[in-house]
Amino acid sequence: MKQRIISGAVMAGIVILVLFLGLNFSTQIMIGFLAIVAALGVYELVANAAKVENIVLKILPSIYTIVMVFLFSTMCPEIYQLNTNISQTGFLSIEALVLPIIITVVYVIAMGILCLVFQKDLDLAKIAVLCGFPLIYSFAFSTIASIIIIASGIYYLLLALNFACVCDIGAYFVGVKFGKTKLCPEISPKKTVEGALGGLASGIIVALIIVLCYGFYNRILPTLLFTVPLCVVGMAGDLFASIIKRKVGLKDYGNLIPGHGGILDRVDSLLFVVPLMYCLIVVGLL
Repeated sequence: MKQRIISGAVMAGIVILVLFLGLNFSTQIMIGFLAIVAALGVYELVANAAKVENIVLKILPSIYTIVMVFLFSTMCPEIYQLNTNISQTGFLSIEALVLPIIITVVYVIAMGILCLVFQKDLDLAKIAVLCGFPLIYSFAFSTIASIIIIASGIYYLLLALNFACVCDIGAYFVGVKFGKTKLCPEISPKKTVEGALGGLASGIIVALIIVLCYGFYNRILPTLLFTVPLCVVGMAGDLFASIIKRKVGLKDYGNLIPGHGGILDRVDSLLFVVPLMYCLIVVGLL
């Protein structure tokens, strides 16, 4: 427990420092940090969950992820800025999409050739992870930076942490105290219906506090309306990560963070919540 607390404090300190530098000096600092974190997460997935052993196949997805996080982090604010003039401009100019598309096509072709070369060591699951997950994860991580850059500083980040983390913490403590009815015993035996309800209640209370502290009184109703579905999405992200670990016999995705496991063990809920939040922000619902 002591190790877990110390690691958590160190992680919080690093995140606060990166946010301070990113918001006050250059957003590229924040994007670069997220790109590295995303690359480490993809490496954990490929090496530990998919159990890919070839060093080239392990490193190439991480390199691709770093590049795509930077590209997506540039594109996402552009999409947000165009939102008010969608009827005149469309969602995003084709020129802005060319580079990500070219890089992705080149990556998939290169990965396909490497899969042919090392086909004896690969199965369908490994090929799917190598070809698909880096794209998905790079977009998910880039939206974390995007919601901070495009609107209201860290307001949406606090909401995201509420939907993903506060809800999870509330579910844990309520489940320990009152949990009796198993939620998904085949996937996560310790999660209970009572705990999930407690997590939702915690999320609603903290979401209201955040909105009131920022003085965004006109956002109270939409925020509260979306709190429950977003908290549910966060729980789904946690369970999805648990399914993968259970299927491959892992306790944690990695051991980079003492007492916590790997990168993906800490951000599994966020990677479901933040992309959905970003979409809601862009269309003006949140």
